[in-house]
Parts: sequence; C-alpha cells; structure tokens
Amino acid sequence: MRIRIFCLVIIALLVLGLSSQGFCMANRPRDSKKSASKQVEPIQKISGKVSGYSWSNSTITITTVSGTSVTAEIDKATKISKSGKSIKMTDIKTGDVVNADYEIKGGKKIARIIVVQEKVSSKVAIPEKKKK
Repeated sequence: MRIRIFCLVIIALLVLGLSSQGFCMANRPRDSKKSASKQVEPIQKISGKVSGYSWSNSTITITTVSGTSVTAEIDKATKISKSGKSIKMTDIKTGDVVNADYEIKGGKKIARIIVVQEKVSSKVAIPEKKKK
C-alpha cells in the first residue's frame, strides 16, 4: 500500500513539474536579438531611369518620374535581364528604363531583380501613298 501511494506521489510531482515548466516557457519574454534578426522587410519595387551607377561599388541609382532616387547594391544573387535574357550589370547604361525589386537588409538596399526595358524606337515608318 505504501509503495502504491509513493508511486502516485512521484507521478503527481512529475506531471506537475512538467506542466509548470511548459507554462513558464510560454510566458517568458522573447530574446530581442533573435526576434530582430528574423524580421524580414518586404520587397520594395521601383520603376524609372538609371541615373547613375558605380560598377566598382556594385551600385545602381534609379530615379522615378516623380524624382525620387533609390540607390541599391547589386550582389551575386541579383538577377538582371533584358528581353527575357540574362545580362551583366555592366550592360546597364545611364538612361535605361528599368523595373527593380529590392529589399532592405541591415539598413542597405539590396537589388534582387532588375529588368531593363526595351527601347522603343521613336521613328515610325509611314507607308507612302501610291500615285494614280
């Protein structure tokens, strides 16, 4: 009989100890460093003309129609394309019209995708009228 009561007391203590540990862990404050490093900034989008670049620093500056300028870094993960084909960052020229997606990491703007738009020719061929 004593063994049975002893076993019940041990089981009760184990259940109580395990349940209180889970309760304490659920209510503890989170580590601010871990939660801050896991915060992901949403992807930003910009469209405009290339107003500058520095290939030595791997940066590109894009200016929108409204005059807002964004300078973003280009890294190895940045995908750059024109006409659906991959191009090098050095193929981008000042005045090119681009659409870009970038994210903010550690206070820096990092370009993820840059799409160079095709230049539209301003010359339109007008067919000549036939003389009768």
